[in-house]
Amino acid sequence: MHLPRTTNQKKPQDLFLVCGLQSLGQHCVAVLKEYDVKVSAIDDVQPEHWEVPQLPSLLEKLIIGDCRQPNVLEQASINQCRSILLVTRNERINIEAAFAARRLNPHVRLIVRSDKQNFNKLLWENLGN
Repeated sequence: MHLPRTTNQKKPQDLFLVCGLQSLGQHCVAVLKEYDVKVSAIDDVQPEHWEVPQLPSLLEKLIIGDCRQPNVLEQASINQCRSILLVTRNERINIEAAFAARRLNPHVRLIVRSDKQNFNKLLWENLGN
Protein backbone atom coordinates (compact mmCIF):
# COMPACT_ATOMS: atom_id res chain seq x y z
CA MET A 1 0.00 0.00 0.00
CA HIS A 2 1.35 3.41 -0.97
CA LEU A 3 0.72 6.18 1.52
CA PRO A 4 0.45 9.79 0.31
CA ARG A 5 3.01 12.27 1.53
CA THR A 6 1.87 14.42 4.37
CA THR A 7 1.95 18.17 3.96
CA ASN A 8 4.17 18.62 7.02
CA GLN A 9 7.00 16.52 5.56
CA LYS A 10 10.08 18.59 5.06
CA LYS A 11 11.02 19.08 1.41
CA PRO A 12 14.53 17.82 0.71
CA GLN A 13 17.12 20.53 0.33
CA ASP A 14 18.00 21.03 -3.31
CA LEU A 15 20.76 23.63 -3.22
CA PHE A 16 24.44 22.80 -3.65
CA LEU A 17 27.14 25.23 -2.54
CA VAL A 18 30.63 25.28 -4.03
CA CYS A 19 33.33 27.15 -2.12
CA GLY A 20 36.33 27.98 -4.27
CA LEU A 21 35.98 28.79 -7.95
CA GLN A 22 39.39 27.93 -9.30
CA SER A 23 39.53 25.18 -11.92
CA LEU A 24 38.15 22.36 -9.73
CA GLY A 25 35.32 24.47 -8.35
CA GLN A 26 34.23 25.68 -11.78
CA HIS A 27 34.14 22.15 -13.14
CA CYS A 28 32.19 20.95 -10.07
CA VAL A 29 29.55 23.62 -10.77
CA ALA A 30 29.32 22.58 -14.43
CA VAL A 31 28.90 18.89 -13.55
CA LEU A 32 26.29 19.60 -10.86
CA LYS A 33 24.28 21.68 -13.33
CA GLU A 34 24.14 18.68 -15.66
CA TYR A 35 21.91 17.13 -12.97
CA ASP A 36 19.61 20.14 -13.11
CA VAL A 37 20.15 21.24 -9.51
CA LYS A 38 20.55 24.71 -8.04
CA VAL A 39 24.15 25.71 -7.37
CA SER A 40 25.52 28.74 -5.56
CA ALA A 41 29.16 29.59 -4.98
CA ILE A 42 31.46 31.49 -2.67
CA ASP A 43 34.92 32.72 -3.58
CA ASP A 44 37.18 35.18 -1.81
CA VAL A 45 37.70 37.23 -4.99
CA GLN A 46 35.75 37.79 -8.18
CA PRO A 47 37.30 35.25 -10.59
CA GLU A 48 39.09 36.94 -13.48
CA HIS A 49 39.23 33.85 -15.67
CA TRP A 50 36.39 31.44 -16.30
CA GLU A 51 37.56 28.03 -17.49
CA VAL A 52 33.88 27.26 -17.92
CA PRO A 53 32.76 30.34 -19.92
CA GLN A 54 29.04 30.08 -19.09
CA LEU A 55 29.69 29.54 -15.37
CA PRO A 56 28.27 32.84 -14.06
CA SER A 57 24.92 32.08 -15.72
CA LEU A 58 24.83 28.62 -14.11
CA LEU A 59 24.90 30.00 -10.56
CA GLU A 60 21.93 30.92 -8.43
CA LYS A 61 24.21 33.25 -6.43
CA LEU A 62 27.87 34.17 -6.39
CA ILE A 63 28.99 35.51 -3.03
CA ILE A 64 32.37 37.21 -2.76
CA GLY A 65 33.67 36.61 0.74
CA ASP A 66 35.32 34.22 3.17
CA CYS A 67 33.53 30.85 3.21
CA ARG A 68 34.62 30.33 6.83
CA GLN A 69 32.47 33.24 8.01
CA PRO A 70 28.96 32.35 9.22
CA ASN A 71 27.40 35.49 7.72
CA VAL A 72 28.86 34.64 4.28
CA LEU A 73 27.56 31.07 4.51
CA GLU A 74 24.15 32.42 5.53
CA GLN A 75 24.14 34.80 2.51
CA ALA A 76 24.69 31.71 0.37
CA SER A 77 21.66 30.02 2.03
CA ILE A 78 23.63 27.29 3.83
CA ASN A 79 20.45 26.35 5.70
CA GLN A 80 18.90 25.27 2.36
CA CYS A 81 21.91 23.30 1.15
CA ARG A 82 21.95 19.58 0.57
CA SER A 83 25.76 19.58 0.12
CA ILE A 84 28.67 21.94 0.35
CA LEU A 85 31.79 21.32 -1.72
CA LEU A 86 34.83 22.91 -0.10
CA VAL A 87 37.35 22.97 -2.91
CA THR A 88 39.55 25.99 -2.30
CA ARG A 89 43.26 25.46 -2.82
CA ASN A 90 43.86 25.98 0.90
CA GLU A 91 43.18 22.86 2.95
CA ARG A 92 42.96 24.81 6.21
CA ILE A 93 40.27 27.11 4.79
CA ASN A 94 38.31 24.06 3.60
CA ILE A 95 38.44 22.47 7.04
CA GLU A 96 37.53 25.65 8.92
CA ALA A 97 34.64 26.22 6.52
CA ALA A 98 33.46 22.64 7.09
CA PHE A 99 33.19 23.27 10.83
CA ALA A 100 31.37 26.58 10.25
CA ALA A 101 28.94 24.97 7.79
CA ARG A 102 28.23 22.07 10.16
CA ARG A 103 27.37 24.51 12.98
CA LEU A 104 24.90 26.35 10.75
CA ASN A 105 23.38 23.29 9.05
CA PRO A 106 23.88 20.02 10.94
CA HIS A 107 22.40 18.03 8.01
CA VAL A 108 24.52 19.38 5.16
CA ARG A 109 26.75 16.82 3.42
CA LEU A 110 30.35 17.97 3.55
CA ILE A 111 32.70 17.33 0.64
CA VAL A 112 36.15 18.58 1.60
CA ARG A 113 39.14 18.81 -0.72
CA SER A 114 42.09 17.28 1.10
CA ASP A 115 45.00 15.09 0.14
CA LYS A 116 45.60 13.71 3.64
CA GLN A 117 43.76 10.40 4.07
CA ASN A 118 44.24 10.24 7.85
CA PHE A 119 42.87 13.74 8.15
CA ASN A 120 39.83 12.85 6.06
CA LYS A 121 39.12 10.00 8.49
CA LEU A 122 39.47 12.38 11.44
CA LEU A 123 37.04 14.84 9.82
CA TRP A 124 34.55 12.01 9.23
CA GLU A 125 34.78 10.97 12.89
CA ASN A 126 34.26 14.53 14.13
CA LEU A 127 31.83 15.96 11.61
CA GLY A 128 30.03 12.91 10.27
CA ASN A 129 28.60 12.77 6.78
